Parts: sequence; C-alpha cells; structure tokens
Amino acid sequence: MSTLRFFDTVERLRQYQGDVLELAGFGPLPAPSRIVFSAPGLRLRCYGSGTRQRPPLLIVPAPIKRWYIWDLSPQRSVVRQALARGFGVYLVEWTDPRAGAGMPGLADYAGPMLDACIRVVRHMHACVQVTLCGHSLGGILAALHSAWRPEHVAALALFEAPINFDGMAPALRRIASTALLASLPSERTRPLPGSLLSAIFANAAPAAFYAAPTLDFLASAPFPALLASHLRVQRWTLDELAMPRPLFEEAVELLFARNSFMRGDLVLDGVRLEPGQVRAPLLSLFRPVSALAPPGTVLGFHQAAGSAHKVLLPYLGDAGTAIQHVAPLVGDSAHLLVWPRVFDWLDRLAGVRAAVRADSRPRALAGA
Repeated sequence: MSTLRFFDTVERLRQYQGDVLELAGFGPLPAPSRIVFSAPGLRLRCYGSGTRQRPPLLIVPAPIKRWYIWDLSPQRSVVRQALARGFGVYLVEWTDPRAGAGMPGLADYAGPMLDACIRVVRHMHACVQVTLCGHSLGGILAALHSAWRPEHVAALALFEAPINFDGMAPALRRIASTALLASLPSERTRPLPGSLLSAIFANAAPAAFYAAPTLDFLASAPFPALLASHLRVQRWTLDELAMPRPLFEEAVELLFARNSFMRGDLVLDGVRLEPGQVRAPLLSLFRPVSALAPPGTVLGFHQAAGSAHKVLLPYLGDAGTAIQHVAPLVGDSAHLLVWPRVFDWLDRLAGVRAAVRADSRPRALAGA
C-alpha cells in the first residue's frame, strides 16, 4: 500500500473518531453564517456586516484543519466576540483541493485566492480596507498578503504566526528528514491527506502533539467546562483538511528552510516581498514557551515589519485547549483578557482614522 493510500485509511479512522465525539455532544457549535463567495479551494463566510465606523474583520484560518476553531462554541468563539463588539466579520473557509496538475501553491493562497475574498468583503462593506486576522499558517498568509497589497489592509493581527525561521534548524531538520516525506510518490497532482500532515508535524514537535494533550486532559478532567472544551478541540484535531502538495512543499522550502520572506527573496505574482512592505498597524501575539511558534519566529517578523504602529502581546496559555498552539483562539484567559485588548486596539485605530478624516476636512465643514 502506498503512503498516500495508507494515510487515506488513517484519515477515515480519524474521521470516525471525530464523529463519535460529535455524537457524544462535543462537536462545534458555530454562530449562524452564510456563504457569500465560492471559488476552487475556498468559501467565504459572512457572519454580519457590523457597523460602518470600523473596517470589517477578515479571519484567515490555517489551511491545515477546519475553520471552526475560530468559532468553536458560544463561550469560546472569536467570531461571537467580534460580533458583540460591532465588527463586520468574514471568514475564509479553505476547502479540500481538487486533484490535478493545477493545484494552487503558496503564491496562490497568499495572493489571488485571498485577494478575491478581500474584493468581495470590500464590495459588500463598501470600504477600501479590511482588517486581517490570522493564526499559525493562516497568519503567515495574511502577513504575505499585507506585504503584497498593503493599500487594502487597515490592520494586521497575528496569533502565534511563525514567520522568521532563523534559528529553527532542529525542527526543520525533523520535518525535512522524516521518512514520510521520502516515501511520497514523485507525482504532485494529488493533495496530501490531512492525517499525513498531522503525522509530519507531530514528528517535528512530539511534545506539543502527544504529551501536551494528555497533560491537558488530566488538568481539565475535574472541571466539566474545561473538559468539554478539551474534547471539542480534540474533535477539531481529527477533522482533517487535505492540502495541495505545491502549497506544502513551497511552505517548507521557501518559508521554513530558506526563510525567503524575511530575507526579501520571496516572489508573489512578480513582486518581491519582504517584511518592510507591511505598513498596516500590527499586533502580534506570542507565547514565551512554544514548540510550534517559538518567540523568535514571531518577534523577528514583528521587529522587521514596516508598520509604524506595533503592539506585542505575550500570552501564557490555558487549560482545556488540548493543544496550546490553538489556546489563543479557545482558551478562557484568552477570551477574558486577550481578545478584549485586541478589539479595544482595533476600536482605537478606527477612532484615530475617524479623527484624522475629520481634521482633514475644511474647517467650515468640520464645524457644520
């Protein structure tokens, strides 16, 4: 049996485990939304138009597992928090890619695919700019797009998005040297099963994917709300999303191995990109101890970005999140302390922009 066929079988078993958790009541409980745009590889969800005083929020999940980690349950939903604060909320739902020779790569995801979603949001909201909000690989895509189309980005909020890969040689060697990669067939027209990607990254950071969930289960078990959250995240980890092979290979080679974006060597649609081209106000969340996004991977980009206004948020993590890498999206203290600060920051930016527009009007009109 080939590697891909083997992991197709593994994926079906993992989906069965996820279905069992869902039947037990630990599936996602997302807010109502509607699909406002579809294209190969993605759908765009709209949760509400919010108020016109703020740029709309476009959430960019990582194209590794399903989108609903941003909207896991009423108590642990970034989407619902944003709606409660009056933001228009849109979310990119990456979908399973079609097999074939034309599968999209890194430049497609960070460029035209994300650009198409932003055009729809700008049209629906009658605005020029949107706020991009991304986690992990989704945050990397949002940062690349912000460098490529800075005029369309009002603000950029990144959560454990590892962008600067200097000093990451040990983890990169574990990814590059895994026997799973060596066993893949040479043809690149089939997407990589999500279960294969999970195995590759678990091999690179076993403590984060094996030991940490067990310890989190033990810490959460005495508390029903934390245990329910833990099990919902575990159900999400079993909900695999296939990835185009070009996207995976280009991310590993160009971003992880060569650090091309940080070095100014990454080309997207004929444009050479580097962090200084990111001009939007920037908020970066990092955890001081993280196997998947060590502080240097976040701080290096934060310091190099061309943004004049920057905010850095440290975050220690939470119990009841199964995997600490997603704790900023579902953790108790994240929703109690971190996200109110994020939305306060965005409100202040919107207020500053409104004040600047008012001050720039002729005085006779400003006083009218």
